[in-house]
Amino acid sequence: MSYEETNRPGMASETVPPSSGLPGSNMNRVVHEFRELANDHLELATLETRLSVNTLLRMAIISIFTALVLVSAWLTLVGSAALGLISFGLAPVMAMLLLAATNLIIALLGWLQVRRMSLWLGWPATQRAIMPAPAAEQQRDEE
Repeated sequence: MSYEETNRPGMASETVPPSSGLPGSNMNRVVHEFRELANDHLELATLETRLSVNTLLRMAIISIFTALVLVSAWLTLVGSAALGLISFGLAPVMAMLLLAATNLIIALLGWLQVRRMSLWLGWPATQRAIMPAPAAEQQRDEE
């Protein structure tokens, strides 16, 4: 079996190119092994990326389905609350307006919380750690 037959793309071979006994042959062997190793690592990264994308898509589909179920459950709870308020004698229009206002307040609080949490998405502590120190601080550190 020749070198070309045993060294197919995408598969690391157990063989090395035939050495000629010259001083550079060991370097050629090292370069060949390094290329095979790099190819194996690249193939592994490609496969893991493909798996990650598939998993992410499945997670997104499950999340969307779960969100729809939660929305329908929330609407059922709000409808039940509206019927309860109406049974206590509140006008249906007033019950719907009261529940709509409550939902808007809850949504506003959630939006404010998300906006506050978004400040941490830029890794502020890491950015501060890798920023060069101002000139005054560098002079103090040198002394």
